[in-house]
Amino acid sequence: MEKDIKEKKSYKLIEAIAKIMDNYYVDPLLGLVPTVGDAVTSFLTLPYLYFSIFKLKSIPLTLALLCNMLIDFAMGVIPFWIGDVLDFFNHSYVKNYKLITGYVEGDEEMIKKVDRRAWWMAFLIVVLCLLIWLLIKLAVWAWDWLIGLF
Repeated sequence: MEKDIKEKKSYKLIEAIAKIMDNYYVDPLLGLVPTVGDAVTSFLTLPYLYFSIFKLKSIPLTLALLCNMLIDFAMGVIPFWIGDVLDFFNHSYVKNYKLITGYVEGDEEMIKKVDRRAWWMAFLIVVLCLLIWLLIKLAVWAWDWLIGLF
């Protein structure tokens, strides 16, 4: 089964995205583009969710992936380029790729760890959504404040 899944186009796509976005720092560089950078990088996380939901059929894994993605997005929307600096150190695509690889390869320790944390991840996702909402409000306020200076 492992070899079959690793040959799927969707698996190769998430591997390529992880390499490009985190190893070549495309994620934080795109985040520097106001308003659209973080949206584009968030869109590129959809193949991970697709693979987790439809290929591996794991709700705990999907929650862990979504949590990592929301943490990355939350960091990216912190105003005054602070979030973009943090993005250089947070390799969420590689983290998510390693989680998926652990499931594909049957890493029992990693699978048990993800399964044990599923409820915690669900709670954290709700908290992160609220935090992102507040950060977006802060970013809009900061943007309006900067424009008011000129």
